Amino acid sequence: MVTCDDCGQEVPEGNFCIRCGNSLSEEMARKHRRFAANPKEHVNRPRIVSTIFPQLPQTDMGSFRIALVLGAVLVVVLAVLGLFPMAIVASAVLTPLLVILYLYDVDVYEDDPMSVIAFTMLWGVAAGIAAGFIAKSFAPNGAGLFGESAGSLTLQLGVYMPLISVALMIIGPLFLLPRKIFNDVLEGATFGGAAAVCFAGAQLITVSWSTLTNSGLRPVGSVGPWIIRVLELAIAAPILSASVMGASAAAFWLRFRSPVRDRNALGVLGRPAFALLVAAVALIAAAQAQLHLANWAALIVYVVLAGLALIWLRQVLHLGLLEEAAEIETGPDIQCANCGATTPRHAFCINCGVSLLALPNARRADRRQSRGAPEPPAAPATGSEA
Repeated sequence: MVTCDDCGQEVPEGNFCIRCGNSLSEEMARKHRRFAANPKEHVNRPRIVSTIFPQLPQTDMGSFRIALVLGAVLVVVLAVLGLFPMAIVASAVLTPLLVILYLYDVDVYEDDPMSVIAFTMLWGVAAGIAAGFIAKSFAPNGAGLFGESAGSLTLQLGVYMPLISVALMIIGPLFLLPRKIFNDVLEGATFGGAAAVCFAGAQLITVSWSTLTNSGLRPVGSVGPWIIRVLELAIAAPILSASVMGASAAAFWLRFRSPVRDRNALGVLGRPAFALLVAAVALIAAAQAQLHLANWAALIVYVVLAGLALIWLRQVLHLGLLEEAAEIETGPDIQCANCGATTPRHAFCINCGVSLLALPNARRADRRQSRGAPEPPAAPATGSEA
């Protein structure tokens, strides 16, 4: 046994602390603050896949990265070919489709996955359609949605719509907050992020409906601005929404589900009201850039905001995983679903340092044990199972 310099607990000797995930090598620990869901990454470096899909084993993260890149290439190719309506549709469904595949793959919603997945997604879609009709009432001819705008639209589309969107996106996840089975910060972030990406896709389809139905497959327009626009719509916009709303929803779980000692761990960003305010400001800034800046400049603003939002969400997820680690006892040896090595059953793999709580099989087993339910016969976990 050795003493971890970070958490001060006695833990088995190995590469990583099984309680807090800290490297037991002083040289490695000094290099960077590891992200609990992926020990190869710094917690303050924006990474899309490991942040938006934190419960994926690292072996599966590569597949999702490839899917995201291929999806982005597809929307660009459609824009280059002048198939702008098809590019809009592809942009709207790319990230939501990946989120649906992720939620189904990791089975994050315990023993009743389909109903909660359906509720989360359908709420996002319904709220996005409602927001789309509201946006169209502000700009019936589509002004300001795919080009520069000024005057009253600056207030309506640049301020009112982001505020309305934040309110609509957060309501769905909050319906799940009273359910005690969903009792940790990571689930709050998942609910918020899933609802947000579906919201973004449904809103885009709704406000673009006239373009999709009346302009034909090849509407008139320059290819260059459309390439920038579809990249913003397919990647930057849904990632920004998922990050700020995932972090905002997690703030509610942090406030009402976390131990009292941890509720101020994130400072003001862990307070639900302030978190929603930050989310609204981020979406307002993005909307204003969309309305008043050139396409390339608006994309840069979106990318910067999305990067900052990803870092915020990573801080929330990191805290949530460490909270769970403090509540469990060391169990018998298991096979890590990430690296395949044998590790004591606890919070982190002793060999690779990945959070075992971020892997679906381990999370379900820990919760089943905490509820006093009998566990199924043990079976070695593999990356394909996760």
